[in-house]
Amino acid sequence: MKSVPATIAHLVALEMLEISKSSIETVNLNLFSKLTHLRHLNLCDNKILFLHLFDAAEGNFAQLRDLFLSGNLLTTIDLSEFSNMKLLQTLDLQRNRIRRMQGALVSNSLKFLDLSENRIETLNCCEWNITSLNQFMLSSNELVTLPSCLPLTMPNVMYLIFQRNALTDGYSWYSLFTLERLYQLDISYNRLTKAVFDNVSLSLLILGLQNNNINVLSVPAADYGLNILASFNSIDTFDIKSLSSNVTSLEMLSNPIDCTFDRARMLIGQEPVCCIRNTSQILN
Repeated sequence: MKSVPATIAHLVALEMLEISKSSIETVNLNLFSKLTHLRHLNLCDNKILFLHLFDAAEGNFAQLRDLFLSGNLLTTIDLSEFSNMKLLQTLDLQRNRIRRMQGALVSNSLKFLDLSENRIETLNCCEWNITSLNQFMLSSNELVTLPSCLPLTMPNVMYLIFQRNALTDGYSWYSLFTLERLYQLDISYNRLTKAVFDNVSLSLLILGLQNNNINVLSVPAADYGLNILASFNSIDTFDIKSLSSNVTSLEMLSNPIDCTFDRARMLIGQEPVCCIRNTSQILN
């Protein structure tokens, strides 16, 4: 079976549909557009090369909440095709071969977008408008710069997971910290050499910096509760005063110097931070 049978369109009462682990190569999404009860569509782990959606009208995909397309062979995606899915909350495109994304993604309902494990090098979000997005996953791609216009087009995002890319230092990082609801930023396994963030979002509680090549760490201003994960970097010198006193924990394992601490576990009266070189030399 190389395509979805046209008879699918006759299953008018269908609420959930899964077609997976088949040899389907082409999907005409119009077949599902008139299924007014369809809420969950899973097309994962097939051999889909192309998606087609022609002249989607208002009222099509009336109840569709979740669309899963992971584990296919897609290389190009026109995001505007999803904009007429007015109730869509989950769009999962991970584990494809996507290099090119075109069209504007516009949605008031989308909460979860996963583009992980593709081949995306650059991503222009400037025409997007996804104000309800909660989680944006872009792990394991080939990004060298942050997606452009991200804070403007998804202002309420809480989780940004950008690990395992090729991101480097630059001023664009500061734009992320204007996000007022950002809870977790994971930029581990990238190519950063410094993490000097003068101001971070007051909502930020988890900052993942592991497995870069960071030699300078400084976060002087933060709200209470921030946890910084900075293990497996190249930090050789560190001044605890470079961190806000509101940072409640720091992991620095497998650096030339390890100043790991967790304020929640410190005894009353205990010296706040004890730094240890990888030679086990105690530093005051």
